[in-house]
Amino acid sequence: MKARTFRLCRLRYRYQYVDSLRPRLRPQDTVGTCVHNVIAALFLLQPEERTEERLLAEFARRWAGLSLRFRRMPGVEELRVRAEELLHQFARGGGLGGQPLLLEPYFQVPIADDVLLTGRPDRVDEDPDGSLHIIDYKTGEPPEEVDALQLRLYAIMVHEALGRPVGRVSFWYLDGGRLWTVSLARQDLLQARQEALALARQMQAEVEFPAHIGPHCAVCPFLYACLHREEIAQRRQAEGW
Repeated sequence: MKARTFRLCRLRYRYQYVDSLRPRLRPQDTVGTCVHNVIAALFLLQPEERTEERLLAEFARRWAGLSLRFRRMPGVEELRVRAEELLHQFARGGGLGGQPLLLEPYFQVPIADDVLLTGRPDRVDEDPDGSLHIIDYKTGEPPEEVDALQLRLYAIMVHEALGRPVGRVSFWYLDGGRLWTVSLARQDLLQARQEALALARQMQAEVEFPAHIGPHCAVCPFLYACLHREEIAQRRQAEGW
């Protein structure tokens, strides 16, 4: 999502969305996408057909479809084992029992004449009171502080596109099966819309694109081209990230 990238590092935003550089994705990114696709595919089945064995069989099928060159890369076998463990945790933590209303829906919602919110949450559920619950899966470890901007923007899109109230939004951390959830009221959506529009104006006006150096640089797909990669290497060694 552009807004999240802009807040994380404006220089990365420039590389990705202004200069349109080609990213160098990590093996973790490919494996994470595979896990997301496996979970989404399982919810296309009837509830009684969703089992842990079926989940892992779908993962094995999709894994076999990845290139042999990728599967032989150093460290990828360890990633495969970890991905299977995440799926085990998802199944044993009650993840197979839900009934999503929408799976990976794509939304385009204007919030101003020249500002369009776009996004694709992993799933939208319907709660018993008729309100909607947006869930986004995360394969990485839960952070110390959760940035809910992505979820709030999803909530705006879902509310505007479907005309229905969004009661809560969640990150589902597959590592450990923890669900981070926050409830939303109408005022929260109005505030999020104002914040989104203000952020969009900052993005439109930005001309310098300063770097924000930190641990996130270690996994940046544009590190190979970064103007600050020598400084980043020095800080990684000194600070241990």
